[in-house]
Amino acid sequence: MPVSPTVVQTSMTRSQVALLGLGLLFMLLLYVGLPGPPEQTSWLWGDPNVTILAGLTPGSSPIFYREVLPLHRARRVDVVLLHGKAFNSQTWEQLGTLQLLAQRGYRAVALDLPGFGNSAPSKEASTEAGRAQLLERVLQDLEVQNVVLVSPSLSGCYALPFLMQGHHQLHGFVPIAPASTQNYTQEQFQAVKLTTAGQRRAMASKRREGEHPSVTLFRQYLRIRTVQPEPDYGAAVAFLEERACQLGLGCQKVEVAAGRVVTVLTWPGTNPRLSSLLLNSHTDVVPVFKEHWSHDPFEAFKDADGYIYGRGAQDMKCVSIQYLEAVRRLKAEGHHFPRTIHMTFVPDEEIGGHQGMELFVKRPEFQTLRAGFALDEGLANPTDAFTVFYSERSPWWVQVTSTGKPGHGSRFIEDTAAEKLHKVVSSILAFREKERQRLQSDPQLKQGAVTSVNLTKLEGGVAYNVVPATMSASFDFRVAPDVDLKAFEEQLQGWCQAAGEGVTFEFAQKWTEPRVTSTDDSDPWWAAFSGVCKDMNLTLEPEIFPAATDSRYLRAVGVPALGFSPMNHTPVLLHDHDERLHEAVFLHGIDIYTQLLPALASVPTLPSES
Repeated sequence: MPVSPTVVQTSMTRSQVALLGLGLLFMLLLYVGLPGPPEQTSWLWGDPNVTILAGLTPGSSPIFYREVLPLHRARRVDVVLLHGKAFNSQTWEQLGTLQLLAQRGYRAVALDLPGFGNSAPSKEASTEAGRAQLLERVLQDLEVQNVVLVSPSLSGCYALPFLMQGHHQLHGFVPIAPASTQNYTQEQFQAVKLTTAGQRRAMASKRREGEHPSVTLFRQYLRIRTVQPEPDYGAAVAFLEERACQLGLGCQKVEVAAGRVVTVLTWPGTNPRLSSLLLNSHTDVVPVFKEHWSHDPFEAFKDADGYIYGRGAQDMKCVSIQYLEAVRRLKAEGHHFPRTIHMTFVPDEEIGGHQGMELFVKRPEFQTLRAGFALDEGLANPTDAFTVFYSERSPWWVQVTSTGKPGHGSRFIEDTAAEKLHKVVSSILAFREKERQRLQSDPQLKQGAVTSVNLTKLEGGVAYNVVPATMSASFDFRVAPDVDLKAFEEQLQGWCQAAGEGVTFEFAQKWTEPRVTSTDDSDPWWAAFSGVCKDMNLTLEPEIFPAATDSRYLRAVGVPALGFSPMNHTPVLLHDHDERLHEAVFLHGIDIYTQLLPALASVPTLPSES
């Protein structure tokens, strides 16, 4: 049945609703009466202060849009304008509707639907579900809030399927003889309910009231913007100091470099002669591309399914809070263990740890911790199993520089820098292919067990018609821990020498102390760790970490370390867009640490400690 024009909007005053409704109605009457898009712009409400922005949404099927921002105090709703068959987004500009809404304090966005105006046709638009999904994606990409959706005629093919799904983005709906009403029953229209801002706040409050306190704390930590390259470490340290005070833990702050503080929280054991258990995590997170996220990466948004979105949700603020909450539970239950437990929260891991753990392990404050065993970060596992890392590949960042004869670009010049560099690149990429095939041919091998290399930078040349005298190529090698590093460096030297004179290489980074933590059942630390996992029916998959973490600095000074982030049934999303973790997986991780810590902190006296 046809739907009469209505406006559903409840967070504004009656006068505001009336003004907006009258303005939109007048605009829409003019809109319906137009024969088609006018040839020339003729604004009914011209305002030189209103800037109309234009752009395309990201993705494979971009949608063109025109946008205005409020000139004055912004209202709590955004207006999204669709169009009919004979029109497009420019019509709303020509009518002056966009300008009027900006003057009245609204953000307004007019869309070109697929196949209209500046938007290309889209396969998504061929089905009802596809059109609803397309509109949902566009609203997410534009980050509109509390949407009032205006839908004339043809656009009903998009708006009505979207409306029927009951999306929380919609705050109001203005239909004007929308198409596709015949596809829905009267009962379906009557069942449509748009939540008000007050209702949304109440629901959010109700969710918070019913939310597990550990999840609330996790989300609070995610909101601290410790994002590189300018992390707010001060806020993170203050957060951790507050946790120490609440839990009755010792708190030490060690400034290893200017503005780079390692925070150490300590739960003393009953036998100070024993070495301690070290629980390490880093406080910094990698940068984000906000336009590719479904939600603000620092809002710690939790969706209806329980997924918590945020930079650091997997890497590795989840583990930091899991440590703290496991200690909280154990202390509340009155437990005491022979070994002291230290929790270290370190800066700058995401940029190599050179002003974090690398410096900390050289300081006397680290020596006084007397660490005997450490846990650090791991990776999520999409299967039922949990991955545990006992070693890492060594990062070697190598720049190969080739020098040769320069000259005019029109000549066949011998012995050029490019020719010789090409030989080195070919040799290294041939090695890469050999390692790749070795990995693919053996199902038992994991990525960390082979050496990877990628060409990451090419530099050289000053003009199209000048043969350069110098060119360089940069490579990111990740060398497997069982590789003879001296022989591997000699192989690099051989590739350069084979290319000709004037070819050299240098290291931007070179890790030469790979260590392997024992996973033999005779090892008391591994026996305690794996024994708890076995008792909890957790399947472990021991691997070599394919990249690099702060564990390498701990192992290099003689502290055995395992990389372990208890996240199974979880896609690996560290450093990715929409990094997220399900609250149930997060809470289960606390359960796991609550079992692991007593076992590790109660490992019997070792021969070296007696």
